[in-house]
Amino acid sequence: MASTSPLTEKKRTKFLIQGMSCTACAARIESAFLDLDGVEAAKVNFATATSLVWHNQRIDSPTMVATIADLGFQAVEDGDRQQIQSSNESTLKKKTVPALIIAIFAMITMFVQFPGSDWVVASLSTICVWWSGWIFHRAARLQILQRSLAMDTLISLGTLAAWSWSIAVLLLGAEQSLHFGGANAIVAFVLVGKWWEARAMRTSGDALRALANLTPKQVLLRDGRELLIEELMVGMEFITAPGERVATDGQVIEGMSEVDASQATGESAPIEVSPGSRVSGGVLNGTGSLVVKATAVGEDTELSQIKRLVEEAETTRVHIQRLADLVAARFVPFVVLLALGSLAVRWGLGHSVSDALIAAVAVLVVSCPCSFGLATPLAVLAGTGRAAQLGVIVAGSHVLDSTRVIDTVVFDKTGTLTTGHPSIVSTASTGENKGLLLALAAALESRSGHPVARAFEPFTEGEAEVAKFTNHPGQGISGRVNGIQMLVGKAELFTEVPPSLKNPDFDGTTLFIGRGPVAEASVSIQDEIRPTSIEAISLLADMGLEVILLSGDSHQVAKQVADQLNIATVIAEVLPDQKRDHIVALQSAGKCVAMVGDGVNDAPALAAADLGIAVQAGTDAARNAADLTIMTNDPRAVADGISLSRRTLRTVKGNLAWAFSYNAIALPLAVTGYLSPTYAAIAMACSSFLVVANSLRLRYFKSIKTTQSLAPEFKVDSIH
Repeated sequence: MASTSPLTEKKRTKFLIQGMSCTACAARIESAFLDLDGVEAAKVNFATATSLVWHNQRIDSPTMVATIADLGFQAVEDGDRQQIQSSNESTLKKKTVPALIIAIFAMITMFVQFPGSDWVVASLSTICVWWSGWIFHRAARLQILQRSLAMDTLISLGTLAAWSWSIAVLLLGAEQSLHFGGANAIVAFVLVGKWWEARAMRTSGDALRALANLTPKQVLLRDGRELLIEELMVGMEFITAPGERVATDGQVIEGMSEVDASQATGESAPIEVSPGSRVSGGVLNGTGSLVVKATAVGEDTELSQIKRLVEEAETTRVHIQRLADLVAARFVPFVVLLALGSLAVRWGLGHSVSDALIAAVAVLVVSCPCSFGLATPLAVLAGTGRAAQLGVIVAGSHVLDSTRVIDTVVFDKTGTLTTGHPSIVSTASTGENKGLLLALAAALESRSGHPVARAFEPFTEGEAEVAKFTNHPGQGISGRVNGIQMLVGKAELFTEVPPSLKNPDFDGTTLFIGRGPVAEASVSIQDEIRPTSIEAISLLADMGLEVILLSGDSHQVAKQVADQLNIATVIAEVLPDQKRDHIVALQSAGKCVAMVGDGVNDAPALAAADLGIAVQAGTDAARNAADLTIMTNDPRAVADGISLSRRTLRTVKGNLAWAFSYNAIALPLAVTGYLSPTYAAIAMACSSFLVVANSLRLRYFKSIKTTQSLAPEFKVDSIH
């Protein structure tokens, strides 16, 4: 599936990869992609069985598919990820159950002998080692041919060594111990571990699959036609009945209802919609019937962009994982040499060949780097999936490192801590043309993307021709409306403002309107603080973070808002192009800064910050510049995103710490002969199980947004 990523102008193609058995496979595939002429970047994730490739027109999909096929894997551009993962899980189950039965039977015969039991066990072991364990031998062969040893190489060498030795002893009638039980146990318990992993990876992708299944397969048009969702086009008007999900992004044309966006954005409270309201594809309609005009379809919808961002986050690596990958790449050759050395040394010290072989096989098995490979991708998969369920979209796993060191959070005000839905509470004019001035101002404001423009919507009167629209950052806007020169903004935009238009006692924003450099009317605008803003600031403070309010408002107004929200530090009267400078200044003072914003003017500051956080109501420019996107308008989600990111990073570190500790303890025991191959296989499987279980705990992360804030609805202002 090819598309254009919002993060790059290059073509982005997604492949589903079949046949990967560990992260070393993913690394080889990624390296093969990057070696191709025309490929700019590639990310392959073992946990999700997916790869994302950014490339130019010099290379096409069939060439990339053929390259991966040469490595022994199958790449599918148009496939069902869930089907591939379910098929892999089913195959592992079919291989695991017989292997486990044979292993248990072989262990029993170690204590309960009967005539011909050795030959029966040998026959069953052949089935176990060669049929159930074939996936390891096949992968090991590819790894050896490509000179890239990995986990499967160790398993294959260990099981074949134990099986071959035992077959030779049995055929020659030698008085030596048989090790069929160890070979069977290795295959059985490693397969059990891989089966657990497959189930965990499949279920960890539930969040992304839930997003994919939110939109309906068919849509009913207003004219009565019924189309497949793929046939829907921008501009078409469709009906969303009560209890149905909205088919795609659009604008309500007729009807009133409430929509539930909790599954798509994490927004817990139903949202009222009416003609003119915008709705996102996938939201659940309430009791009213709606007629919606499609404004985006297919890959351009907000839901598709969310899915794309989640996929890209799942395929990126945490910085600490690069160290783990480097260790794992050097680890397997080291283990092979260690096993051979153990075999030679123990044999040279007078131990029997059988005892020396047992120690060597145990070293190979106990050192399988399953937990190394799973430590990061499974935790990131579970963490980003849970974040998506909570309405927090993580742009990449680098965010996990960023949130760890953040000590300062800077909030833009309008649309983040306030609702971003300002209203005009009073008007004044110097003549009797106030209605005309408001209508002309509304037409001009319709070209502005600033939230304050919404306050003028009630004064819109039909279509108007707007030309030469100009934005004056921090002051207002100007342009020609139906041939009339119009200015709307602060007093600084005008050469003269009559004293009668000024209201010094008003705590909100006063904007002036004029058909030239002299103001002729004024409007008083207010915005509401979000009910949960106070709680959001308190939660961040409890996390040890300093909160700063960055506003273009006057010091008086900004200080009033900050006092209501318990924010101690205020930076006010900041022009939009100065926001980035203030972020850089904070960083120069030694602070690690997160910036929360929503507008086009916030994009440079979001990009400059150590961690950029955009809110759902924001513009595409803001969201594309951000590291975290909050798909709910509840500012408490900022604390959710930071907290869950930190928890995910701690889980990754815990997994890696366990993987290192496990090998540090188990390897010496295996080398010295205190750990048999059977117990080595059990220990390795348990190690993988602990990593899986620890990672899956992230799926049960509790959102901070559990109670509604009791904060009063304070009134504050918005400005251009």
